[in-house]
Amino acid sequence: MAVYRSDQAQLTFGVEAAQGADPEFMAGTAGSVSTTLSAATKAGARSITVASSSNLVVGDFIRIGTFDVSTPADTATEHEVRRIEAIDSNTLTLDRPTAFYHAASQEVKEVTAVGGTAVPNDRSKFITWIPGVYETIDTPDPEMSIEGRYFLNTSAKRNFTTAYAGQQTLTGSVSDIMLLNGWALRFPIGKVTTIPQAVTGSATLSSSAKSNGNAALKGDVYISLTGSHGLSVGDIIAIYDSAANTSNATKTTEVRKIESFPSTNVAKLNYPLSFDHIVSANVKKQNSASYYTHEIIEATDLDTVSWHVHMKDSAEQSGFEFDRRYVGGMIGSTSISAEEGGIVSMSWDGVNFLNMVHNQANQNTVSTNLYSGASVSSNMPRFGLMQAIDHDDVGMAKQTHNSANDGSGYPTTKPYYFSEGTIKFFGQEFAKIRSFSISISNGEEPRYYIGKQGARARGPYEIREGAREYSMSCSVALPDVNNTAAATIGGSGTSGVTQDNATELFKQLLLEGDYGGSGAAGNAGFTATIKFERGANDYIIIDIPTSATDSQGSPTATSDGLNSQGMYINTATHSVTTDNPFQVDIDAIFRSLKITIRDNEPFYP
Repeated sequence: MAVYRSDQAQLTFGVEAAQGADPEFMAGTAGSVSTTLSAATKAGARSITVASSSNLVVGDFIRIGTFDVSTPADTATEHEVRRIEAIDSNTLTLDRPTAFYHAASQEVKEVTAVGGTAVPNDRSKFITWIPGVYETIDTPDPEMSIEGRYFLNTSAKRNFTTAYAGQQTLTGSVSDIMLLNGWALRFPIGKVTTIPQAVTGSATLSSSAKSNGNAALKGDVYISLTGSHGLSVGDIIAIYDSAANTSNATKTTEVRKIESFPSTNVAKLNYPLSFDHIVSANVKKQNSASYYTHEIIEATDLDTVSWHVHMKDSAEQSGFEFDRRYVGGMIGSTSISAEEGGIVSMSWDGVNFLNMVHNQANQNTVSTNLYSGASVSSNMPRFGLMQAIDHDDVGMAKQTHNSANDGSGYPTTKPYYFSEGTIKFFGQEFAKIRSFSISISNGEEPRYYIGKQGARARGPYEIREGAREYSMSCSVALPDVNNTAAATIGGSGTSGVTQDNATELFKQLLLEGDYGGSGAAGNAGFTATIKFERGANDYIIIDIPTSATDSQGSPTATSDGLNSQGMYINTATHSVTTDNPFQVDIDAIFRSLKITIRDNEPFYP
């Protein structure tokens, strides 16, 4: 008898342009009702206004965005499917926010199923990334908070009279992710920018602005180019909002691939954009690049992710796939760690979500119709039309409309090993680090507001970031007594003073990060640099703090001000145990970090 097996299940993720907005192109099988948008709609809209809501009912699925049914490859607008939860005149409340920008007058079409003979749905999946190698997923299925209520009545006899459902929470995690690249690293920190080794060309984004003077918006898959752009299908491009080719002062540089040209000056990209881009932004072609540099820096507002959990039965029977999609996930906390002889890993801990949808349309034991629309009969709350993401979809999907996903984006690189790492404290390398762990907490909090979400969807309305906290713990075997530091330690006034490595941690504990200078040069903490290197242009570097440092390994007293503060040791107990040489367990806090990755992966989510 067929069963669901863990080795036939997978988790993939995609990045949302707005919280709770899972990105996916889907045209679906068209129904009979059609209307248009009466106003432009940004990514993240929870409702849309249409020219007419006649013949639409609560429960209907609709495709938002004009789709060329006769020639799908000619489609040049983003399109997605959502469910109607409420209708107020011509305003339609949706089951989850929109993932893309939609211009006024674009089509809103009733759909009845995922498929459709003229619809190449399998080529339009975006929730296909994997965080790394993982074995356990704590799925964020809703916790319902159903409570018994006690009425004053003679039949109760101390038992609750009835039960009412309360607020819902959706929290999950993925533990012990072995990193094959840096795809998973940025989400608890902020944003990522990518710069190729070399670029060429002079193309620019079209002057036709979409919103706030931008030519392209976060979440866009189609971009408009000016004039004779000189670009071709298959080109890997970098989009720069600044004039420079190798740096970007505004930190919005990103790399994508051109999958098709629906028209001469409209290009379809392989993945939605991560940033808004200004009119006349530079579009440069990769010029035989062998590596890419990705920089992860802090952001106040964290991007959220969609998770898709796909399960197949052991016989792989068609029609028995079990799919769940969780939206609005904020990676609130994480740890990055490694132990001697091991592999660098991280975890996504305490990930809060806004909502979920699934493919389980009916509950056979319930005879009454609990939740239905004219398009599709469904007895189950949160049922949604969505595509299954199978094993051959994992990685970067093809978006050409004429070739199937082949899983070619599945990472084939080796993990990062502890034996390939170096750790520096206050500018000097400690060769006897036995383990380390960096913890990040964003203090996120689900918020519940009064508003229309549907009677059966009582999850959070949004998730807000709180105070950010960084900490680090590590175990250090003390080095030789007569080994002196290669660099001096501390701030001003200590120039030329060398420090003994074996006692340096004890001294840093007592100094408390205060080196006696003025301003940032005084209470500045010290720097730490962690590097794992697989090759000359294949590494991960974690810099603490984000600012530059002086020759002594202390943050510089620059205009960065408070941002130049480094690491502070809370505990570094030099206990006498059976460990030889002495082992010191350090607990420290720090204010900021930056992660730099160099590899041959052009696309980072």
